[in-house]
Amino acid sequence: MAVVLIGLFSALATIGALTLPGDVLFGWLLLGAGAGILVAFGASRLRRGRATARSPDLVLGAATAAIFVTACLVLVGLLTTLGGGLTTAVLLLLVAGGLAVGYHHRVAPPTVPEPLDSAAPRPVPPVTVADLATEDLCVAWRRSYFLLLAATDERARRLVVQRRQDFLDEIERRDRSGFLRWLDSGAKAGSDPSPYLGTRS
Repeated sequence: MAVVLIGLFSALATIGALTLPGDVLFGWLLLGAGAGILVAFGASRLRRGRATARSPDLVLGAATAAIFVTACLVLVGLLTTLGGGLTTAVLLLLVAGGLAVGYHHRVAPPTVPEPLDSAAPRPVPPVTVADLATEDLCVAWRRSYFLLLAATDERARRLVVQRRQDFLDEIERRDRSGFLRWLDSGAKAGSDPSPYLGTRS
């Protein structure tokens, strides 16, 4: 399709170039060159902060000049071959097609992410309370006190409370005597039970 359009535009531009008088064609070439120069220097001024900000964008300027002249020649080619009415209809169709394509791209649904590779690493589940060393268990107990203070809703608070209960149950299971000594000492919600425990591993 692209090849067909390029061939069609080339043919129309050739017809337009052959139809126009020499002085008019030369004037359009000058206008295209002027537009290219303006774009080249204007683009360079907009690119502040780049190393090439002070030099004109020659590639963009040349492309602008070529597009301007080609569009003018294609328009003359259309007027020569189809006449004014059909040329207007073609231009309206082109504008409508461009608007439709732009709208489609703007409202197109996001692409569905590809499924995760089964071989990809999966999240590691949290360590259970029974697998914690006694010292780590006591540290987790103290830290859970601050998590309880930071809980912002009832569900989060219940989860932290349940986790803290699991810590207490495990500490008591490992060393009931030390656990009771800690309670008798006036244990607080964020205090450290480890000094009262006989098993630290």
